Amino acid sequence: MNTRSSKYEPLYKFLKLKDTNRVVMTFSDLEDILGFTLPTTALKRDQWWVNNNSQHTQANSWLKAGFRAVPKLNEKKVEFVKYLEE
Repeated sequence: MNTRSSKYEPLYKFLKLKDTNRVVMTFSDLEDILGFTLPTTALKRDQWWVNNNSQHTQANSWLKAGFRAVPKLNEKKVEFVKYLEE
């Protein structure tokens, strides 16, 4: 996936510039960065936040920036945690 052609590129850019191991965001914060409303599945299903190298452009945006997503659906938040590639 090329993040430049993804509507999730703003998230990639935001995370790539972070010099921290952890970024906690409300879904509203994330929507502000993206410029659009998250899909209903992102708000209700952990599967939307899967951390694998898949065809899901949203996952590739945080994975390519070096983070994994840890959703907290009940709190309407997501935590992005930096990981080291092996």
